Amino acid sequence: MRMNYSKLIQNIKQDLKLNLNKYQTVKFFRKDIVSYWIWFEVLEQYYNNNNNNNNIESIIQNIPSELVSRPTIFKIIDAAVAKKYFIKELDKEDKRKFNLIPSQQTIKEFEEWAKIFKGL
Repeated sequence: MRMNYSKLIQNIKQDLKLNLNKYQTVKFFRKDIVSYWIWFEVLEQYYNNNNNNNNIESIIQNIPSELVSRPTIFKIIDAAVAKKYFIKELDKEDKRKFNLIPSQQTIKEFEEWAKIFKGL
């Protein structure tokens, strides 16, 4: 099945126009490329049932260093935790690490928002 690129572009434009304030978590993570990247890293690990491997250091390693500094990544993560978009949990095996898990609100809003890409 061939992807309809024109429809993809139309859907993204419609989403940017109509859904800007509809989903608070999506709005928060769409503010810049690094926030997007962090959001996708956490969600990808969640959907792969890999929450124990979703520690902050792993996320930092997966983001190209030329995009952002470590302190900026921590600021974004801390802001997401403060807003309860992510849950920060102490790793059960290595007490020096923290894992990030998407909150129920983040999961729900992501899944609703992602429906615009269905069938492309």
